[in-house]
Amino acid sequence: MALFQYQAVTAEGKKMRGSLTAESFESAKEQLLKKRLFITALKQKIGYEKRVKLSPEDLLGFTSAMAQLLKSSLPLYDCLVAIEEKFHNHRHHPLFLDLRDMVGQGRSLSYALGKYPKIFDTIYASLVESGEETATLPEIFKQLTLSLSKQNKLRKQVSSAMVYPAFLGVFCIVVVIGLFTFLIPSMKDLLEGRPLHPMTEMVLGLSDFLRANGSLIGAVILTVVFSCILFIRSKGGKHHYERIALKLPLVGRLKTQAVLVRFCRSFAVLLSSGIPAHRALTLAGRVMNHSAFEAALEQVCERMMEGGKISEEIGKSPLFPPMVSRMIATGEDSGNLEAMLFHLAEMYEEELEKSLTQFMNLLQPVMILILGIIVGFVLLSVLLPLTDVSSFLN
Repeated sequence: MALFQYQAVTAEGKKMRGSLTAESFESAKEQLLKKRLFITALKQKIGYEKRVKLSPEDLLGFTSAMAQLLKSSLPLYDCLVAIEEKFHNHRHHPLFLDLRDMVGQGRSLSYALGKYPKIFDTIYASLVESGEETATLPEIFKQLTLSLSKQNKLRKQVSSAMVYPAFLGVFCIVVVIGLFTFLIPSMKDLLEGRPLHPMTEMVLGLSDFLRANGSLIGAVILTVVFSCILFIRSKGGKHHYERIALKLPLVGRLKTQAVLVRFCRSFAVLLSSGIPAHRALTLAGRVMNHSAFEAALEQVCERMMEGGKISEEIGKSPLFPPMVSRMIATGEDSGNLEAMLFHLAEMYEEELEKSLTQFMNLLQPVMILILGIIVGFVLLSVLLPLTDVSSFLN
């Protein structure tokens, strides 16, 4: 089945647009003609599955709606029909239409979700597949809803924590540029012909240099920034960046806590849905989004295949805190590993919130102090010559 987008006019002369699935272009045309629509445009959406991407809020909305509809004992196809109608005016309506039609043609929901890997990751599709095999789809979508809610909450906390420092950083840059390009040059004529303090001469020279070479400096800074971004996005650059970030005092702790929250929660959800421990551990490693931790977990999986215990193998990695292996060992011994992992995820989530608060409480005064030192230094260098009253009168 292919996905088509159309524009048409009704018998009453009303313009409309939408999407539909069909075997071919002619089949899509027939469907529209049966609805007594005059077709003005019809084209196939090629590569739509690889391009489309839902926002975290929309993905949570879809998952939550599925959980509620399945809980009410509504058949799966009817659930997708209701969701397709709900998102009829959504810009990604073709996605929900395609899911509905694939299930209507006898495909499994996990297969349909697997066509959109950018939206529904491996864990999401694997959990749905497990729910289909064990007839526990309502419980699976309930767990996915809780997991996505936690992830969105964490994402919003991190984003909101970085908003004020980013604003303050931009404000500092604007103030410094304003001082060196507007304030100091305007006072240069007032200080001309007078004996100047070395600090004043340095500030005036720096101002002249910035005004004369501002465009070049800006171009160099932008080039360096974009080069760093491209380097970090590359496979090798990302690996080096993540290694360095882990060694930084507060940033390393934040990174580790965020990775452990994702790992513990994903691993717990996979195990609770009945997925075998080795496969669950492999899938959980893919959502860690950190190359060093992923490599360490791959080694753990390999040793598990040789008969090792999860707690013992994780304890051998210096990246995982001792608390993780200790609590996993307790869960293995008590036969309640899922509950212990959920507890670990909540514990590290609380620690991450505290670390973010601590980071904010430290970063804000440091940035304000830096801005105060720069502004104070510039103002002092300008005011020093003005303190010589006799020279000023002459």
